[in-house]
Order: sequence, then structure tokens, then C-alpha cells
Amino acid sequence: MLSNPRTVLQTPPVEAPKSSNRGVVFDFDGTLVDSYPLIEQAFAHVMRTHQLSDAARQLFRQSRGLPLPEQMKLIAPDAWEELVCTYREADSRLGHAKVFRGIPTVMRNLRREGVRMGVVSCKRRVLVEAELEATQLKAYFDVIIGFEDVTPPKPAPEPLLAAISRLGLTRATTLYVGDSPVDLQTGRAARVRTALATWGLPPDFRKELQNHRLRVLKPSEMLALALLKSPNGNGHKRRAS
Repeated sequence: MLSNPRTVLQTPPVEAPKSSNRGVVFDFDGTLVDSYPLIEQAFAHVMRTHQLSDAARQLFRQSRGLPLPEQMKLIAPDAWEELVCTYREADSRLGHAKVFRGIPTVMRNLRREGVRMGVVSCKRRVLVEAELEATQLKAYFDVIIGFEDVTPPKPAPEPLLAAISRLGLTRATTLYVGDSPVDLQTGRAARVRTALATWGLPPDFRKELQNHRLRVLKPSEMLALALLKSPNGNGHKRRAS
């Protein structure tokens, strides 16, 4: 049943940061908050409403990390707008996702070290901001970029590069953290060191992405990564020329 209208909690004061030239840019869903159970619930409502087959569910899961309109275009090219509307209507009646255990502590520690932080998501910014308020994380972020803010969206590099620029950083001094193939493609396209957040991944996704060189098993591991500079400046293997 769809219930629990969303409410916004008051964000506590955030400790003033030191000066630093380091930064971390995060994906949102599946990286900061455990939102996929709610996403699955909203899409189940879409399936019931539009009488979609299980093949649609598989396409939806396989396209995880893409903007919602792009996902729905893959599922129903001629009716994707209706699916988007149905999904958003269902999603608006669900409660807020829970922040992953350990994330608030990591945010405090990163801020204490003066690390600048941003969020880049394929979700609309108003939704990301509301979720960050509800989880009491918003005050930690200097930049929030949503689906509508920079085009083209992920997996194109532009949103991530825009966040880095607005944070006053460089690609070599920034760590990007995400949980999906789309995030890995984004980091690769931007030539930014990218860590795969595995704490929210189901087993099949963990197996699919097991060869990525920077795999973070728990949020606490991000602190050391954020303060280290990659040997080649971006953390990606160089292709043979």
C-alpha cells in the first residue's frame, strides 16, 4: 500500500570545515540512501496500472542509474510519458528512503577534514534536496545537481564535470562515488577517479561489477580514498595506444 507522505526533518548544525583542495561527488540513489526498495515499489505500481510483463521489470532493473524518462522509453517507446506520470504519482506517496548506515559519520568526518562535497543524480533536484533534508544530510553538500540542471545527463560526463567546477576542484583532486554501471561510465567519460559503492548492491549487480578496480565495501572506506591522490590522476586504467 502506498502511504506515509513525505516529511522534512530539521537538519542539525554542521561543523565548519577546514580548508582543503579535496572533494567527493556522490551519486544519490543506492549510494547515500537505500532507495531501491521504494523504487521497486513504485515501479510495481506502474506494472499493475499498465499491465506490463516481467520483461519490463528486467529492463527497468538493467537500466538502473539512468534518468527515469530514459528507462521508461526503453520499456514502452510509444507510451513512456504515461509510465513516467504513473511512476511519479506513486513515488510521491511513498515515504523517504533510509540513509545507509555509516553515511552520516562519513559525512561528518569528510567535513571535518575540509573535503568539499557534491551530489550528482539523474533524479530531479527538488526530490534529491527533499530526501537530503529528510535524512539530515543536505547541509554537508556544497553542490547538488539534478536531472534538469545539466544536459546531457549521466552517463555523459557533463553533470559530474559541472559539479567539480562548481566545487572549485579539478578532476585529479576529486573522487566520484556511485553504485551503478551508469556511474562507472560517467566517471570513465569524465576521467575522474571513481569508487564503486557496493553496500547497497544486490548479489547479481555485485558479480556484474566485480572487476572495477576501486570497490568500496563500506562507507567508512571512503575517507581514506578521498584524501589520497590517484597515481595517474584519475584512477582509471590507461588504454593501450
